[in-house]
Amino acid sequence: MIARAAKMGLCCAAMFPLVLSGCLNLSRSYPEKRSFVLDVGSGQQPPAADASAVLRISRFRVSPLFAGRAMVYRVGELQYDNDFYNEWLVPPSVLLTQQFQGWLSKSNRFRFVLSGMNHVEPTHVLDGTVTEFYGDYRAGGSPHAVLGMEMMLIDDRKDEAVVFRRSYRQEVPLAGRSPDALAAGLSQAARQVLVDLDRDLGGVSLEPSPSSR
Repeated sequence: MIARAAKMGLCCAAMFPLVLSGCLNLSRSYPEKRSFVLDVGSGQQPPAADASAVLRISRFRVSPLFAGRAMVYRVGELQYDNDFYNEWLVPPSVLLTQQFQGWLSKSNRFRFVLSGMNHVEPTHVLDGTVTEFYGDYRAGGSPHAVLGMEMMLIDDRKDEAVVFRRSYRQEVPLAGRSPDALAAGLSQAARQVLVDLDRDLGGVSLEPSPSSR
């Protein structure tokens, strides 16, 4: 009896490493998580003018559908997927606000372009809402990046009067369905929105009227 028990113990000891390795599967690999940013570059701006308006950009609001850091893919008429392994480095609200602040700072249309809290009183406030921010990968069509935004310029000197308001929407064809292609496509879409917005702001009177001085 004792010999039989000892034999069973040896068998169990021999099988334990095999069971353990099968359960843990230490060599199994998982996809690497990657983070992306937007880059709208900088436009060709005219020489500095005698601008006196000071713009503050409020952090953009983003539709709850696209507010998270995960990249969003539209795969059906009513179906969207989040990509767990490919995400934005910071939330889209921060990402887009920073890109707009950097671009408009170099536009020479304003004396200063501010974001967040500071000691300089703004004359105008730019308010933005992101309504669409995703890759459209629906079957039967070519992939493209989609960006929709609603922009509003408020004159802080006139009881927060709205002096400009417009919706923008850009669709940019993608070279493929990779996250890298989507980041590049949404960067291009944001750049085009900025080009259109900057052109539109050129038609808005930013200087104070004689009655408001």
